[in-house]
Amino acid sequence: MMRFRLLETMGNANNRDLCFLTQFVEGIEGKSYATHLGERLGSIYPKDARLPMSPEHPGIKLSALIGNGRSMLIVSSAFKEAIQKHCTNEIEYLPVTIYDHRNRPYSDDYTIINPIGTFDCLDLEASDIGWSTKAPKKILRVREYVLDRAKMQRAPQLFRVEGDPAEYVIGRELARELYDRKLTNVHWTELRFSDEPRE
Repeated sequence: MMRFRLLETMGNANNRDLCFLTQFVEGIEGKSYATHLGERLGSIYPKDARLPMSPEHPGIKLSALIGNGRSMLIVSSAFKEAIQKHCTNEIEYLPVTIYDHRNRPYSDDYTIINPIGTFDCLDLEASDIGWSTKAPKKILRVREYVLDRAKMQRAPQLFRVEGDPAEYVIGRELARELYDRKLTNVHWTELRFSDEPRE
């Protein structure tokens, strides 16, 4: 049975012990929008990419998913392996070293996951969407994501939402793999199809 979940890139933002990042990769800060839109970064991505811990967030405990305020999917090697096992769509795997608050290397076990492009998945009538008044086909905000079952027949196990590419959706097989691996700081919301009743 098809089931899909909206992945929360902020993780558990209330846990002050956890590392929470607010900055982008040093040297290419101006291109941070690419990880919101699903655009390729590979040609400009530094070989020794550095991602500093944030002064306003003192937590240093690492987790499988590093919460952040940039809508990036920053994951451990075990999380990345699960994605590579279940996903065949185009995804950039961008290795990064996390630096601590004293600017010392802290961990090189992490990768920014950048699914390229988006996937048309929403039932636009059933979803609760705020539309632009200047560009009527432009989505400004999605308050409730409701899936179109017909569109989802060939959905990959990890993708960005068309019209709202800063959001990531994962499929049942990948979600089960993450659960079985007991990966930490992974939070999601299960999505319903438009032919299912609202709970």
